[in-house]
Amino acid sequence: MHGVVLAFLPIGSGPATPSDMIDNLSSRLRDWVPLDWHQLPTAMGELAVLGRNDNGHEELTEDAFEAGLSYLEALYGDDGQFDLGGAWLPAWVRQTAEQTERSTFRQIRSGNQAEYEAARAMLSEVPCGTKQTLIDEYSRRGAPRMDVYEPLSRDRVHEGRNASWWWPCPECRYPMVLRGGQLRCQYPPHQGRFGALLDSARDDRPPRITGLSPRLKTTAVPAEGVLCVNWAVWRYITCPGLIEVGLMQWLERQPGVRVARWENMDEWDIGVYLPDGWICRVDVKDHKDPQSIIDRPPTGETIVVPNYRRSQVNALQAGLDAVRTPDGRPYTVFTVSRFKASVSKRLKGEAA
Repeated sequence: MHGVVLAFLPIGSGPATPSDMIDNLSSRLRDWVPLDWHQLPTAMGELAVLGRNDNGHEELTEDAFEAGLSYLEALYGDDGQFDLGGAWLPAWVRQTAEQTERSTFRQIRSGNQAEYEAARAMLSEVPCGTKQTLIDEYSRRGAPRMDVYEPLSRDRVHEGRNASWWWPCPECRYPMVLRGGQLRCQYPPHQGRFGALLDSARDDRPPRITGLSPRLKTTAVPAEGVLCVNWAVWRYITCPGLIEVGLMQWLERQPGVRVARWENMDEWDIGVYLPDGWICRVDVKDHKDPQSIIDRPPTGETIVVPNYRRSQVNALQAGLDAVRTPDGRPYTVFTVSRFKASVSKRLKGEAA
């Protein structure tokens, strides 16, 4: 899409030919795209579109893929269909992770509130399992069947002579990628990074894993018959859902607090009702770019970001100070830890 790139650059600047553009894709954007990078996000300027994999072949970088999905989201309506761009974007773009995520939401919203809550919790808490395990979880939770589980991809499995194995991320339990003797979770905030001594594998035993610690550890799991949620569902529903479910469970342990999970079919993530009559509507947001939240403010007036996004709090609060919820309430932004502290103070009768 060389011509599309040139259309956004000053006349006579940028790569002269498609080949020139391809040659530059492995360099940082700021090194070859003539824009005023002082006015643009630092992370975008540092982004390289292509990088080399363990086999020395060039492939799309994870940062480029994630950035592309973030910008593509603006082209979709709430129903998962294109509002813009349908006439000029390549056909393959319509089959992106963003569309998969939205189609999953449409599927689980087809039931009642209880079924929706059960489905959302299952996607967060059960990202993998054998067919029988998943059937048991559907039954136990009362969740509707979801067409989101698929076989493990080859880059997440070690194939032995008599058995195959996979390793769950210590934080999200999703299969980690195994490349060149390195195990890692593809979600950058998750800190699972391990070494795999592939030569130590035996016919019926997995490779030994290095880099384990009391806080971060993983154990090989037989891969035969295991299914995991689609990558897009994991990245955009499971990972953020871990923060939501963890906060819900903490709130539910507080005496006297009533919690409404994904209230009104996910109009907001958490309804919090305290004994003194105080109410708040919480939306948990785990976005790499805080501007995407400012551009599309949530319904809930209380925005909570993971602790690893704490650097976003001031920018989010400043960007939302002049904005109100649909029913006229001002926004307040917290990290998970600060929100818990605020609720704890209120329960003790102190000013939050």
